[in-house]
Amino acid sequence: MAETFVSDGCRAIGQQWNRVGYEFVPLVTAAFALRCSLDILLLRPEEDRFIFTSGDIDGQVKTLFDALRIPANLEEAGGIGPQDGESPFFCLLEDDRLISEVRVNADQLLLLPQQKKVKANDCFVVIHVRLNHTTPRTFDNYFG
Repeated sequence: MAETFVSDGCRAIGQQWNRVGYEFVPLVTAAFALRCSLDILLLRPEEDRFIFTSGDIDGQVKTLFDALRIPANLEEAGGIGPQDGESPFFCLLEDDRLISEVRVNADQLLLLPQQKKVKANDCFVVIHVRLNHTTPRTFDNYFG
């Protein structure tokens, strides 16, 4: 019975956030008075020949932010609608403006798990997310 409740609840949230054919369930939304801090470890190839093909770090971080939020149009979602098992579709952010703090550590990618060679577009990212309330938490926020 608990699984049905969670499923129905997620489905209802997904219908509220229906965009470009997907039923999104964002964790961080303005309606919940939430913001988030991101601590990002970005491992990428750093040999001279890779720098020109992989882009600069600010462009890579912006691409990562875009991937964590609800897409604005179908093109941002890869040009296709939801596939089997992608309804609801869980994502971190309603909008990337809800990121309040970012810390990025970039280092050299030596190898990916179960790979023998690093390619120019390979990357390994670890993200630690900390939720921040935008309003002070009081007894009334929880029970009022």
